[in-house]
Amino acid sequence: MRKYLLLAGAALIGLGSSAYAAIDCAVPPTCDELGYAYPEDWCESQAVLKCPFDQTKVFCGEPKDPDPSVTCTVGAILYNDLKCYDEVPSGKTAIGVVFNTSKRLAIALNHKGSISWGGYGTDIPGLNNCAPDLYKNCDRFSSGKENTATIVTALGAYSNYAAGYCYTMSTLSNLHGSWFLPTISELITLYDNRTTVNTGLQKAGGTAIPSSGAYYWSSTESSSNYALYLILSNGNVNDGIKNHPLSGHYARCAVAY
Repeated sequence: MRKYLLLAGAALIGLGSSAYAAIDCAVPPTCDELGYAYPEDWCESQAVLKCPFDQTKVFCGEPKDPDPSVTCTVGAILYNDLKCYDEVPSGKTAIGVVFNTSKRLAIALNHKGSISWGGYGTDIPGLNNCAPDLYKNCDRFSSGKENTATIVTALGAYSNYAAGYCYTMSTLSNLHGSWFLPTISELITLYDNRTTVNTGLQKAGGTAIPSSGAYYWSSTESSSNYALYLILSNGNVNDGIKNHPLSGHYARCAVAY
């Protein structure tokens, strides 16, 4: 037997370093990679399987969320999983504040100033033309999400005008959902809830809705040259020239959750 061992050793020596290179010591998978990714208290009363390498890591069918979401109310902070939480959830980013619970809408944390509505001289196909004093009946069945898609189809997906700016927010890696420019009716709801919404914006580190000297563009069109905006000092509706990027005209985008 000793003779054979010596011969085997000599053979390996004769092959040189290539023989040792062929010996590949694989790194064993971690518990997380095998699916044992949770602490046992996350599984509540479910049956668990413990990781053979680390008994503190287990597998179960439906682990509970360590930061359970709550029902979104007006003023609640919306996070990038499109849910609301009482406490700041780990690993999630605040993206907006809820302002309309019937339509399940949240407003962006910040707005874009000095921006035009876009498309001066173009009567957007598929949009109703609403006069400022008739908007309640004119756009009550419209949605900002549909309007924005219609406007972008006509004017292109560019961020240099109000609806295009909101549309391009949907492409950002840290934001989820389809962002859009609200209708004038949706902005009226935002205005009515502005005090509660501003409290949520302050908590989330966002920009408050101005109380004077500012106007929010809507996605509601008035004519080929005019679109509706909300006067934030009093909640009234007016129409403005589409291509005026005035310092007081803002785009405040919204998202459905």
